[in-house]
Amino acid sequence: MKPKKENVKIVQKFKGYYLDDCECQYCKNYQGRKRGCRLDKCCCDEEKLAAIAGGRINRKRGTMQWDS
Repeated sequence: MKPKKENVKIVQKFKGYYLDDCECQYCKNYQGRKRGCRLDKCCCDEEKLAAIAGGRINRKRGTMQWDS
């Protein structure tokens, strides 16, 4: 597929989840501090292990801003 303009560059920036992305407070199964998670086993275990193995622990400051 050819872009409409020739000076457009399509970049795929997603390289994997970071450990910060897999915290319980962002999970759809998390019910709050008092009730906790409704699952017995965390659904993000594979992503957490892959992030640790890849060295993706914390995001660099300013990477989630739109202007960068």
